[in-house]
Amino acid sequence: MIRRKTQLDSTGCGLACVAMLGHIGYAQARSLARQLGIVPKTSDELSGGAIRRRRKAYYTSANELARMLRLLGARPGRERMLERADALDSDGILGINPNPRDGSWHWVVYIHDADGGYVLDPNPRVRSERRTDLRRMRCRSFLPVAVRVE
Repeated sequence: MIRRKTQLDSTGCGLACVAMLGHIGYAQARSLARQLGIVPKTSDELSGGAIRRRRKAYYTSANELARMLRLLGARPGRERMLERADALDSDGILGINPNPRDGSWHWVVYIHDADGGYVLDPNPRVRSERRTDLRRMRCRSFLPVAVRVE
């Protein structure tokens, strides 16, 4: 059974998703990321015509998440672009709520079940264990993942 884990870094949603699907703790996922050279990146932000540096952040790509998952025994597929969550028919990592201003998005774990599926959101501000409000989520992409059985 996959259990929800929350992100401990403000931009650690991808790491939390790896922790959930890899059946490890968030700190272990962060350590694995650093071992693979996946480190927080400094991003630039345009403000009033001037570029200013933002804090370092974990902006993980689907390829980086797939590398981590393979080392944990999962079998990730190819990332595919997606507009609607109702087209999903397998478990994986779903990119939602893209922000066109800075090119970022939020990673969540999608679990497919007989009722159509639900999301485990690593954002600590989300109070519910399972989110079923898929129609409210603006989808970006999906990384299917065959998870090893615990």
